Amino acid sequence: MSPESPLLLEARGLVREFDLPGKRLFGPRQVLTAVSDVSFSIAKGEILGLVGESGSGKTTLGRLVMRLLDPTRGKVFFDGTDLTALSGRGLRRHRRRFQMVFQDPYASLNPRMRVGEIVEEPLIIHDLVPDKTSRRERVSGLLERVGLSRHDLERFPREFSGGGRQRVGIARAIACAPDLLVADEPIASLDLSIGAQIINLFSSLNEKEGMSVLFISHDLSVVRYISDRVAVLYRGRVVEVGPTREVLDDPVHPYTRLLMGRDAPMDAGETSDGQDRSFELCPFLARCPEARPACRERMPERFEEHESGRQVFCHLVMEGSTWKTSAPSPSRQGIA
Repeated sequence: MSPESPLLLEARGLVREFDLPGKRLFGPRQVLTAVSDVSFSIAKGEILGLVGESGSGKTTLGRLVMRLLDPTRGKVFFDGTDLTALSGRGLRRHRRRFQMVFQDPYASLNPRMRVGEIVEEPLIIHDLVPDKTSRRERVSGLLERVGLSRHDLERFPREFSGGGRQRVGIARAIACAPDLLVADEPIASLDLSIGAQIINLFSSLNEKEGMSVLFISHDLSVVRYISDRVAVLYRGRVVEVGPTREVLDDPVHPYTRLLMGRDAPMDAGETSDGQDRSFELCPFLARCPEARPACRERMPERFEEHESGRQVFCHLVMEGSTWKTSAPSPSRQGIA
């Protein structure tokens, strides 16, 4: 990906709230803010890694990008088109250009359909290959592209291992030759060797076919290997984003440094008590070892931007650094 690559996807001020059941029949509305004021972009041919603890909002953000969920506020632009303004046929016409690979390779496949039917289905829905014989050849080629065989056409998902089922899911996702793949923890349930093969498959799709990828993962070593840039998500808010090596080798935000230094699996972000996550203060304040007085008074109003392009959402400014204050975040400029 060249620095001049045009944008393919742009999210502006995304917010997603979920209503929680009230403790009293006529009590106040309780809201869980799973994604709070998130803005990011993906260039054509780029792989953006999205990392964070379990419950940080990664999967919700991926589904917002895919329009599997509607945002409470904010917009998603795909190749210049506002996806949040589309529905029905208008959305379906664009959907063939962005597809998703789900975390659970078994639950995402219809157990009553044969593999050939599963991979063929998007070609029929989008009327891309009208001729049945040509479709069959296309499906066979897709299976071989992901490391399976044309002899697998008549098999059912239950007859495959986890890695095999994930390959079927990838074949289905790339059947329409999309410009963007959203991969939600695609190797979380796979063993190391099979996971490495799946990662190499994503790299090949990016390098040979120019597919952009939003790669959602909690595995920082995998994100380091596959991603051009990385965005760090904490409790629904992006706190640091920039070139992968710079962010992971020299993290600036205290939360990113915590992720890079901890040995235990990341798992502390889930909120199950109905707490409102549309924070008035920095969401990391209670856990931050470097909190400043300003952190206890107000939320940061803007990203701190490095001349290299890295951005950090934090009051902390390293002494003697070359950081400069960027423009306010998009949602604070009035973008709804």
